[in-house]
Amino acid sequence: MEQINKESKDKRHLRTWTLVTLVLLTLATLWLFYDLFAYLEIRAKSPAIEKMSNLIGTGFIIQVLLLFSFALLILKSFRTGFKAGTLVITAIIAGTVTAILLVFDFAALEDIGSDYLVHGYDCTLEWIWLFGSLLFRLVFYIILYQVIFRILRGIRGVTANPQPVVDEIMFEVTQYTGMVCGFIGLAFTVYAYVALGDFTINNWLMWLLMFYSLVIVLPWFLLIIYWIIRLSRKARLTLYDEKQKQDLASSGLIAWLSSIPFMIIILITSLGQPSSPTLYLWFPSYLFFTLLVFSGSLLLKYKRI
Repeated sequence: MEQINKESKDKRHLRTWTLVTLVLLTLATLWLFYDLFAYLEIRAKSPAIEKMSNLIGTGFIIQVLLLFSFALLILKSFRTGFKAGTLVITAIIAGTVTAILLVFDFAALEDIGSDYLVHGYDCTLEWIWLFGSLLFRLVFYIILYQVIFRILRGIRGVTANPQPVVDEIMFEVTQYTGMVCGFIGLAFTVYAYVALGDFTINNWLMWLLMFYSLVIVLPWFLLIIYWIIRLSRKARLTLYDEKQKQDLASSGLIAWLSSIPFMIIILITSLGQPSSPTLYLWFPSYLFFTLLVFSGSLLLKYKRI
């Protein structure tokens, strides 16, 4: 009876948190269309730019709250006994990308405020980025609506499981997140290398690159912290079975071996170029490449039961 009452209480909490997420999602969706209108007005250099900029900032707060609520919703649903279906994994990946895009959206708006509005530059790439980010956010919101409605209705896609396997689910989610962060990070370092060219990097720009790299890897890092917290609460100080331990060791070896030719390529590209951006981007490149290979190979081994 006590177990039944606990399950009923967990489901009530899950339903409440689902409704909270739905409210925040509705607000974020409405703000999405406001952002589109505000971007068009800023591009047209409307006199009401300052007021619109403040409301755009409010939209950032709503997005952060939504992402935080979404993360807790997923954790609560797993603990209640819901499986991570394709739709849920897609939502997690889209949410991870959206969280990373937030920082770059802010950076693009800062560039537009300085270069476009003050100095009159075109800022074509920044505008493309912002409108593309709006489109991606719309896709994420549509996916999240489906996840919420399936949790509320309890239908296929987030199917109830009488015995939750939170560790296995989070193990899989961590690898998907690592792949996403690794891929985005590699794309960012390639873009930074091409964009910087022969530009001499000074201290502030180097720290800015490191900050962006930290933001990209942050979702995966937070999951690792979550794993450590779970480990500290367990009587047996292990979160992995024998197969997972073997997969971890094998994937680590694959990531290390594959990083050798990758770093040789980076070394060759930087030879004879004392001011090359490679001198500053080699570590983020190495980090994101090994994260991508490690998470990808580990996920493949995990799926191959």
